Amino acid sequence: METKLVSESVPFSNRQSFRFDIFKGEIGSDGKVRRVRSVGAAHILQGCKTYTVHLKTFLEDVFYLLPEEKKITSADFLIYTREDSRLSGRKYFWNLVGEGKILDGVNAGFMKLSFDVLGSDSIYMNLHPRETTNA
Repeated sequence: METKLVSESVPFSNRQSFRFDIFKGEIGSDGKVRRVRSVGAAHILQGCKTYTVHLKTFLEDVFYLLPEEKKITSADFLIYTREDSRLSGRKYFWNLVGEGKILDGVNAGFMKLSFDVLGSDSIYMNLHPRETTNA
């Protein structure tokens, strides 16, 4: 019996898209993250491993959240920007701009996002999808 990956077995047009809230948060006296306000959203297609991140502060910029597979940092995910390459044989240049750490304990279900130059340490992503649509 052959097992197929989701990306091979589900046509692109029939894949579901998942949306995740990105928000500014505060740590309460009980140690739990409390949502203050939404600052953006992340999206991922069924069968893919790269989230696209849109922040309200940067209306035209897109960030990419990918699993940290090389284990060069203690992060669970890395945040990148990308720019078109002018070199033949290379489509994009990827620029590392931050990282994401999945939280546990009372804050399980959230990922803390840290951008290298933004100076904010209170940005979180809810790991439970907010809505689901067909792509």
